[in-house]
Amino acid sequence: MENKEDIQVEQQETEVFEGREEAMAASAADIRAYAREALHGKWGYGIIVWLLLMLLDTLFSLPEYIADEGSSFGDIWGIISTTFSWCMWFGLMACFLDVARKTHLSYKRLFTAFRNVEFFFKFVITEILQTIFLICWYLLLIIPGIIKYYSYAMTEFILMDHPEYGPLQAITESRKMMYGHRMQLFILGLSFIGWFLLCIITLGIASLWVVPYYSTARAKFYLDIKKEYEKKLAAAPIQEAETIPTEPVEEEKEFEVEE
Repeated sequence: MENKEDIQVEQQETEVFEGREEAMAASAADIRAYAREALHGKWGYGIIVWLLLMLLDTLFSLPEYIADEGSSFGDIWGIISTTFSWCMWFGLMACFLDVARKTHLSYKRLFTAFRNVEFFFKFVITEILQTIFLICWYLLLIIPGIIKYYSYAMTEFILMDHPEYGPLQAITESRKMMYGHRMQLFILGLSFIGWFLLCIITLGIASLWVVPYYSTARAKFYLDIKKEYEKKLAAAPIQEAETIPTEPVEEEKEFEVEE
């Protein structure tokens, strides 16, 4: 399922998730404040991106519902529709990553997963592997499954920034990057509970603002831990060099020559 390292540190990861983690510099409130500031003047872009995703996703899934129940066409189209939905959500994350970075915005980013055939298949394989891994972990125990869900949460962002990565490389990088930060992401999501309830109460209308808000906050979270992770990687060789034991230099013995 995964390498032996995952299994060996599972108990340690469970303890980390339960609250014994390093504190992250930016709190959930700070991240939400940054997201609101980043979206200032860009709410229209965020709303249109979300509307486009819902429209295209709905249109693409229609044949599945029109097909006769139990028909092979319906089953096949269901797989195609799920794959398309994965790709569109990946594009949505890419759009709001640009918002969080305060860079040039383009609606073309919604179709990032379709940039080329090689990247498309790489992305789909990554999603399939994540799904398989999570199912296996959930079958073992609920807590390890939840931990792994948060461990893999940055995989898509990493694949955006490093399209040259393979599926397993992106998943592993996310696991390493999220170590010590899973609880922070959980708390960030928990801080949006009121907004999610508002979406339900308004029959989804509030999602026009909540989805851009939450997606930008999540992208900001990624940027924060990515920066911290890169600092740790840069410092690792220096620390390693400092801990390398040096062989003691034996002093030459002086011999007294008796006359």
